[in-house]
Amino acid sequence: MTVPESEPPSPNPWEAVVSVQGNAALEQELVARLDRGGGQRSVGVTDLISLRRAFYRATAPAVPIPPARQARLDQGRALHRTLGVRLAHEGTLEARVRRDGLVGRIDILSELPIEVKTATALVEPSDLPSLRPDHIEQLGMYCALVDRPAGRLLTLVAGPEGVSEVQAVDVSFRSTAGILSEMRHRADLLRAAWAEVRVDNLPRCPWYGRGCEFEEASVCTCTGKEPPVPHPIPGEVDTIVAREDVRDRVRLTLSDSAQAVEPTPVARFREILYPRRAYFDRTAPARVPTPAPPREVSPPSPTPDLYARLSEALESGPAGEVARLPARSAEPEDEVVGFRGRPILMRTSRAWARFREDELVRRAPQYALELGMRCATTGTDSGLVVVAFERAKTDRDRLQVLELRFASLTPFSRLFRERGSALAAAVRDRAPSTLPACPGWMATDCPYRSECGCAGPDARVTR
Repeated sequence: MTVPESEPPSPNPWEAVVSVQGNAALEQELVARLDRGGGQRSVGVTDLISLRRAFYRATAPAVPIPPARQARLDQGRALHRTLGVRLAHEGTLEARVRRDGLVGRIDILSELPIEVKTATALVEPSDLPSLRPDHIEQLGMYCALVDRPAGRLLTLVAGPEGVSEVQAVDVSFRSTAGILSEMRHRADLLRAAWAEVRVDNLPRCPWYGRGCEFEEASVCTCTGKEPPVPHPIPGEVDTIVAREDVRDRVRLTLSDSAQAVEPTPVARFREILYPRRAYFDRTAPARVPTPAPPREVSPPSPTPDLYARLSEALESGPAGEVARLPARSAEPEDEVVGFRGRPILMRTSRAWARFREDELVRRAPQYALELGMRCATTGTDSGLVVVAFERAKTDRDRLQVLELRFASLTPFSRLFRERGSALAAAVRDRAPSTLPACPGWMATDCPYRSECGCAGPDARVTR
């Protein structure tokens, strides 16, 4: 994404390098997938590992994550970003896969699924099913989703100074059909708990007493005496084979100082799209917050909403068709999701009319601008915008697929750098008015609208 300071400015604004064309064939394909949708709420693999936490995440107000656990999560996410840059050659990154209302995101998909875990210490490979059954379960579930009898578990001992130890094992399972059956059973238990807003029939939470945010916030009703979660999936393990060759290759890759990933001042593409909002998001926590009153949380809908249906349609193809694209640099921290190798934006819209190809940039410039920056990050000269219209009466009219091509990526790279620098300067100088105003349609729900000065009488409403 970095543009050298010595590079001359692009002679054209970013709008001038964008061309838009409809993709009718892909549109029809996705409409057909939309029609074949299961009609029930999808359940993620990580939900199946800890059913009670998945229940509270959907039915309870958000609670703060304990600092120690948040630090581990932040470290794990940073490590995964590093792996994305350095291990892209190992296979498809964060491959999305769906099957029977179950959805997973496989860290790396090559000839077999690879799950990456961080730990404070390594254990003997033969002890993994008993000492770390959740790691084995998650790997087994990914194997079941892609119908492959074996997977690879990559465990990294990581600290502030980096990765100190690496373990790689290949795990084969006797029956992926048995694993898939267990996954369906757990998903049914969780959906029933959501529908009844009752946690009683769910097994003991494996995170009880281990830093669960809902336990520390006194939200959950767990006592630790609930029936234990059964572990039939580790019982399906056939062989565990240490892979020293993989361990050595990963260790060498992660120790290569030439590939060190530098921190970035920009966390999300959204901060570049709407830098004034990003300014207030960054500086508002410094003020004394007003305690929010308790709010009622409605049970999750048993059927997916439009965005979930769109995600299901896109991810219901071959495993890895939707996956993370490796970035050419570490900024921003946002991961670029691709469809068949090109960046993709999925959006829902309350607009009454579909977008004319020659009007997209004017009516919804945020779509073209964000996609252009994602393409610049990954070095691809085209991408897709898939829009689902909430007001359409039938699925046939609900989806629109637009293909955007970029004659040059330089304007987007330069805009990313310039707005990132301007945002940092505005935060330093406490000068939000130096940043571009947000579009008017954001003002209605903006918590900073009384102080930011963005909304004007000519505000657009297209989302």
